[in-house]
Order: sequence, then C-alpha cells, then structure tokens
Amino acid sequence: MAMDLRTSLPAAAIVIGCTLVVTVRVALAPAPVPRRHATPEERAEIAEAIAVAERTWADETVQNFPADRWSQRDDFHGREYRKAQEIADEKGIRIEDVLRAVDDDIHRKQAKTGSEPDERNAYAVPCKPRPFYD
Repeated sequence: MAMDLRTSLPAAAIVIGCTLVVTVRVALAPAPVPRRHATPEERAEIAEAIAVAERTWADETVQNFPADRWSQRDDFHGREYRKAQEIADEKGIRIEDVLRAVDDDIHRKQAKTGSEPDERNAYAVPCKPRPFYD
C-alpha cells in the first residue's frame, strides 16, 4: 500500500506540533511543593483517628458486600486510603507519614494468637483469583 503524501505530511506535522507543545508545557510546569514530615504528636493523632474509624468502615463494607470477603477488604482499604489522603492534604504532610503512622500503630500492639479475635483485622486475606469477574 503506497503512502499518500497529501495525508501523511499533515499528520506528521500534527504529531511534531503536539510533541513540541507537550514538551514545552512539561519543561515550564512548576515542580510540586514538597510536603513536610509529620511530628510524633501528629502521628499519634493520625493513628488514633484511623483506628477509631476502622470499626465503622468494617461494618459498612460487610453491609455493602455481605458474602464477598475479598471485596470487603478492597472497599475497606479504599476507604482507609481516601482518609489517609484527606488527612495528608489537611495537615500538609506526606502521605507516607500518614500510612507509616497507621502501620506503626498496628505493629505496636501485640499480635493475636489464632484463638483471640483481632479487632483491627490486621492480617492479609489470601490472594485467590476469582473464577469470574462481574
């Protein structure tokens, strides 16, 4: 199939023009402002706020997905991440510090044995592929 110069030259010009526009915009865009680190007091406050909200999130996810443990955990962690983003934005701190505060709080508490209930559900759900996807 022969190339038609009447359509290929304008197409090449459009591609080059778009590439130049994108390159200039990227080069002139301001860098994001780095966020500060959370103080130890903020970390404790963040961990407490998330821990208090976890029970409500868990109850709501069970109502939303009554027979699907995998979707319950997905929904729960989605809620947790949105709250972490919200806290990071409100306080102007790094999201890594928010997530680290939650992780440190979970690890600070004593691990439960198999017979004791884990009030924070701090365990991994086995990764099993679903037989179908809706």
